Parts: sequence; structure tokens; C-alpha cells
Amino acid sequence: MSILGGSAAHPMDAKGRVSLPAKHRRILPDDLVILPSPDKAFPSLWIYSNDAYEAWVEAVIESKGGFQANSASHSHLARVLYGKKEDISCDSAGRILIPHDLRRYASLEKSVVVIGAGNHIEIWNPSILEQSDTFYTETQHVEIFDLP
Repeated sequence: MSILGGSAAHPMDAKGRVSLPAKHRRILPDDLVILPSPDKAFPSLWIYSNDAYEAWVEAVIESKGGFQANSASHSHLARVLYGKKEDISCDSAGRILIPHDLRRYASLEKSVVVIGAGNHIEIWNPSILEQSDTFYTETQHVEIFDLP
């Protein structure tokens, strides 16, 4: 899969449908996985292809020392990783329907920001994204580039 990048503001309709940018639709398959981000302080939604999601889950499990079937904490981790995901697909107009509970989790309203983040797409409430950027830049002193 190609790298997903760029960001754009998009409207969300009353039913919770958002159009994905055409450049992302050209890369992604029609069947996708959506899940809540793990950052509860600055919640957003992440969208993966099924293959990219499986690779991400494997990386998370490997970072915990690999899956051990007799470990209660590893079983819990697998349950959380697979239990929080929802399968979605793009309709003929290039829109996805964001489930109501995920819209509520990420505080999504009429306008969202869609960001290509390498192997996945992130969907943000614009004000939460701004708060996150401010926190990680100023408080955590995280600066990746000196971009104009």
C-alpha cells in the first residue's frame, strides 16, 4: 500500500457520513477498519485497510513480548484490539459512515479533519486536533520538523 498523507477539512452529514479525499480513496480498498485512537486525552478515529490493521495489531502485540495464550493481560489486549474495531466500507460516492458511538468518542460534529498518517487515516474534531498539536509541541517539546 502507498503512503497516506496530507490533511483536509471535510463536512460530516447528519447521518455521520464523511467523504474521504480522492487521493486516499485511490490507495485504500473499499473495505476498511475504523477504531478509536488509544489517546483518550485527545480522541480521534483511525481508519486502516484490513491488511494494515492486522500488521498494526501484530506490531502492538510484538511490542508486548508477543502473544502468550496463557496470559490474562495478553488475552485482554487482544480482546481490546479486536473488540474496538468496526468494519466499514466506502459507498459509491466515496463516503464512509462513522458509527454513532465512535462519533461520540471522538466528539465529531459537522466538520472534521481527515489526515493521512502513513499507513492509516485519522479523523479529528478540529478543536481537539489543535489542542493535541499544542500539547505535544509545547508541553512535550515534540517538534518533528521546522516547517513553514
